Amino acid sequence: MTMSDALRWAWGDELPKLHEAGASGAPSGYSSGWGSMIAYGELNSIVDRQPNRFGCIPFDQVGWPHADALLIADAVSSLAQCTVDVPEGWHPMPELVEIDEALASRAVGDALIKATVSDNEGAMHFRARPDVLVVRHAILGLVPDWRLSHRPVKEFEVWPNGRHRWFVRRDVRTVVGEDADGSDRIAVQTTEVDGWSTRLQRPAAGAYRKARFAPDPVPVMVARAEYEIFCAAMCMLYDQLDGTLETVELQAVDWPVQPWGDSPERSTDSRRGRILPDLSAVSPSNGLPESVAKSKARRRRKPAAKAA
Repeated sequence: MTMSDALRWAWGDELPKLHEAGASGAPSGYSSGWGSMIAYGELNSIVDRQPNRFGCIPFDQVGWPHADALLIADAVSSLAQCTVDVPEGWHPMPELVEIDEALASRAVGDALIKATVSDNEGAMHFRARPDVLVVRHAILGLVPDWRLSHRPVKEFEVWPNGRHRWFVRRDVRTVVGEDADGSDRIAVQTTEVDGWSTRLQRPAAGAYRKARFAPDPVPVMVARAEYEIFCAAMCMLYDQLDGTLETVELQAVDWPVQPWGDSPERSTDSRRGRILPDLSAVSPSNGLPESVAKSKARRRRKPAAKAA
């Protein structure tokens, strides 16, 4: 099996056999498996059944998952201990710089706000958990969608009637409290107001417009970060499980690290993965590889050895 097939087999066929401790073969609220079948025939749905510790809805028939499926589940669970650092200079859409460098930098900043969290020391880590992405792929077959519906273009904000919006900053005196003598405490605050002069029918002095990308590339940037994390996690799982399963022989399949950059116009350096080494920085007790880069070289050598 490929790693994807092995994950689907584990979460689709084997792990649902496990019921939680003390649970019977029938769903909650039914006295027997036949009662659950009657309910399913009436409602055409399974109601009020809690997932087991692997996130699977248990089968009606009590069983025990295959040993290889349990090993796969343990390996996926160990990915939860990984902390994915943000690589220096991370930019999932470098082509936006050619359109507008300032807008591209702002888009990356917005993507990092949505895709990362900060630890107690202020270091940023990606929010997406590798184990959650892998389990989602195992159950639903989903991969983070990194594709763009349309190439973003630069445009300016407009009103519903199509007229360009203009903005200007003004100093406004605002009541912010009360002094000890009972008088109002006044503070001068700078606020952004409409910069179009209706009397002169032109922008006011010092007015400016706001540019943006359309469509918004930030959601796709976040998805590309998740895709790179998912890709690294699949490589790590292969390295950890290859040769350890009893009845399943894993086949090496290279996931493209940055498929959005795999084109003849781009150099080899632009296609090199930057998140993979960060994902492998885990404690030695996890038994995970020190470098995913080594794993890719190992997989390239293995088919050649088998062919020989």
